[in-house]
Amino acid sequence: MVYGVREGWQREEFESHEGAVGVLLADGSEPGPVFFNLDSGSTFHESTSWRHYDSTFRRPAATSMRGRCACGWRGTSRYPIDWEKVREDDDPDAYDTSGPYTEWEAHLDDVAERAVTLPEDLAALPGQVRERLDRL
Repeated sequence: MVYGVREGWQREEFESHEGAVGVLLADGSEPGPVFFNLDSGSTFHESTSWRHYDSTFRRPAATSMRGRCACGWRGTSRYPIDWEKVREDDDPDAYDTSGPYTEWEAHLDDVAERAVTLPEDLAALPGQVRERLDRL
């Protein structure tokens, strides 16, 4: 089980595939970020952390979670969220998010299977282009 992992699952060789728990509303839609006005000013903090979709302070109420990845991938399985248990534990990190994590891991395994290592001379080309443009 995955406990104590707040956000940002990562695998070293796939930095562009940061994973996290995504949420779904009762109608099956994925909500946008929630906003927090922390200082009564004009700046707002935003979050897509699953634990903020608990319906408090007029936030959307998530009914289920799934794995999500920075590349746009979304898990297909839905895992119900028991908000009473989350509140009872008083620690969102104690809530079991192993289902979404396991799906994200399988997604990365699939990405790894399809990944192709670039030949060294080809991998060096972007740096050479950057150097050339800097000279211009």
